[in-house]
Amino acid sequence: MNTHMDDDLTYLYSQLQIASMAFVLQHSDVDWAYNVQRTDSAGLGTRNGTFWPRGRTLGGSGAINSMMYVRGNRRDYERWKNLGNPEWGWEDVLPYFRKSENMNIPHLARGAGAKYHRTGGYLNVEQRIDNTALNGVFKQATIELGYEWIEDFNLDRHIGYGSSQHTMIGPTRCSPAKAFLTPIRTRENLHVIKHALVGRVLIDERNVATGVSFVIDGSQRVLQATARREVIVAAGAINTPQLLMLSGVGRADELQQFDIPVKVDLNVGGNLQDHVAVPLFYKFYNLSDSNTDDLFAQMDELYKYAVLNQSQAIVRAGILDTMGFLNTKNASDPFPDLQVITIGLPKGGRYSAVLANNFELSETISASVQEVDRFTPALHVLLTALNPKSRGRVKLGSTKPRDHPIIEANYFENSDDLNVIVQGIRLQQRLFQTKTFKTAGATLHRIDIPGCRDQVYDTDEYWECYVRQLTITTYHPVGTAKMGPATDPDAVVDSRLRVRGVRGLRVVDASIMPLLVSGNTNAPTIMIGELASDFIKHDHADL
Repeated sequence: MNTHMDDDLTYLYSQLQIASMAFVLQHSDVDWAYNVQRTDSAGLGTRNGTFWPRGRTLGGSGAINSMMYVRGNRRDYERWKNLGNPEWGWEDVLPYFRKSENMNIPHLARGAGAKYHRTGGYLNVEQRIDNTALNGVFKQATIELGYEWIEDFNLDRHIGYGSSQHTMIGPTRCSPAKAFLTPIRTRENLHVIKHALVGRVLIDERNVATGVSFVIDGSQRVLQATARREVIVAAGAINTPQLLMLSGVGRADELQQFDIPVKVDLNVGGNLQDHVAVPLFYKFYNLSDSNTDDLFAQMDELYKYAVLNQSQAIVRAGILDTMGFLNTKNASDPFPDLQVITIGLPKGGRYSAVLANNFELSETISASVQEVDRFTPALHVLLTALNPKSRGRVKLGSTKPRDHPIIEANYFENSDDLNVIVQGIRLQQRLFQTKTFKTAGATLHRIDIPGCRDQVYDTDEYWECYVRQLTITTYHPVGTAKMGPATDPDAVVDSRLRVRGVRGLRVVDASIMPLLVSGNTNAPTIMIGELASDFIKHDHADL
């Protein structure tokens, strides 16, 4: 953010949007803007199949996400280790979460929290100051229902509702690029080429990665960069498998369809997992929220931050402070299978229109969603199935790097994922029986879904239909270059992230996750980068 701007409130409000709502960056020129293949079981109420934004800028998806800092839990990483990845247990990865972090919530980094948090890292982590009426009502209702209030989900307790943490500096985004690139941008051994598209990894006849070929700004001239030590691919769970396959690393039968010479036959693009989700919308007829109702009040707060340097002026539209992790099958289980994310919508209809556009909903459903905040403040509640059993695949669409690959999410291939979300809806409905919600005049907004009109409202069958129609993503695709031992036929990289069968080629991004973690993936992906950097330093000790 430019802290020397004058009173150009139009500019400031655009920065407010960028700082507080990632949704405005979707469908922009910094988004790859993918869609998954439509199926008969999911995304039926969307125009093009479920929309998948992916970052196309410095900082990757961490530059366009909702900035939530969630690590997952001990069980997630012990599962990775038990699959044959000895360096990836909870006690192994925890120091690398801490290594990155500047925990800017002082009391969380002291006492028992010192084992889990530190100050002094590049990545700033904060909690938002969120005293909105919407947040207060939601928080009070969860406490009234008897849920434990958890101040820090990144410790060792996970079931309940609590305060979320964000990769922010005040009201501004702390993206991976801002955190890690900006401080070292003047180093002589760092050279960043922007607007470059890599077409393939160069692999010689000995199966050694020697560099990459790329073009800049859409030019037809193909350039090459050579590697003295190794090539590191960090393009994410969609672009990494696409690049590997274009380079001859992938399933032989698929590569041969495109006349790509096969370097190594590996299950690249398989094992795709994502946090499938569904939105609910709550209206509050008795709630007047002066902090979010007034557009000009929001602009004034950002003006105070950017121009007057009043650092406590925090914009409050967007992701709320309150978040939940629940277990839909066993309330006493210490590990969740459902995540609840809350997003405040001031009355006036502006934000629901953005949501409906980004979800790419069909015309009738979109119009119905846009009624939720027209006359009242509202909540958009995102229910996410955390440990999906369904598996998808990324395939080549063509041999052209600019063409989108084919993404088969296969949502609800396993019905357990559908059941988790339906049971999550039932848990959410309990909120409407609380005194807090009744006093606030809360109602569940009933969306007009043509495909569900034949179902009896509020039956399990109706909600199953609802979920299949309004299938969205929590933006967490992983697994398409799976990490695993040599005995795992689906493994693409070993536990030190080296591509099997190719020397000098390593993958360092979310695609290596063998199983999806129980939470947002930005913090775990940064941890992967930190641990991989030590692998690289160890493997090249003579550097």
